Amino acid sequence: MDEDSLKQFMQQHISNYRNSVLEIVRNNTTVLVDEDITSLFKEPPLDSMDFLKVKILGLAKKNKIIFNTVALNQILSSYRFNVLKCCSKLKKIRIDFFTNKIKKIDLDSKNSIIRINKKDFVTINREFKKVMKEQLAKSFESCVIKKIDSIFPDDVDEKVKDSIVSELTKYFKGTYQRQVLENYDIKIMVKDTILINSTKEQSDHYLFTIKNSRLLNDI
Repeated sequence: MDEDSLKQFMQQHISNYRNSVLEIVRNNTTVLVDEDITSLFKEPPLDSMDFLKVKILGLAKKNKIIFNTVALNQILSSYRFNVLKCCSKLKKIRIDFFTNKIKKIDLDSKNSIIRINKKDFVTINREFKKVMKEQLAKSFESCVIKKIDSIFPDDVDEKVKDSIVSELTKYFKGTYQRQVLENYDIKIMVKDTILINSTKEQSDHYLFTIKNSRLLNDI
């Protein structure tokens, strides 16, 4: 094989390697967002697992009020749906970030590889959490607080209603949001680790092929 053909062969090998890592990033991110993060906001199989609903019903019991459960289910469904509207944005942020990084890596040297390290996730995960916190707050305000009148009986005292809304808001901004974001962080940490290891495996395979290919070693 002549020198130009060998170089072309090597470039194809590099291209395949880079594209494989990009595919790993896309798949890893899709599972993270569409399965892991989405699972945090899907309607739980049991009412006792729906912390927001449990809190609202607890406030009703505490104040000796019977809420409209049909309306309550509707606003909670709307809240979940609204929170998940940020999923496409999250996917784009993460995929674009690593795509840009990977495409800039010079692989012309035989020993050059694509590395993804823990420090690479610092900026992207900070942006991720910012987007999620903003979406949580916006969804709670627009889908729960602004629609909450629909769950109250007509004869409820306004002071009682204001007290319930205040206590619910305090719970949402404190315990609820903290628990959601802690679980959110765990999901992300697991997928970050998988992405690091999967990229390393692909890089090891790439280097092994170069080392053991007679054609590539002839370049």
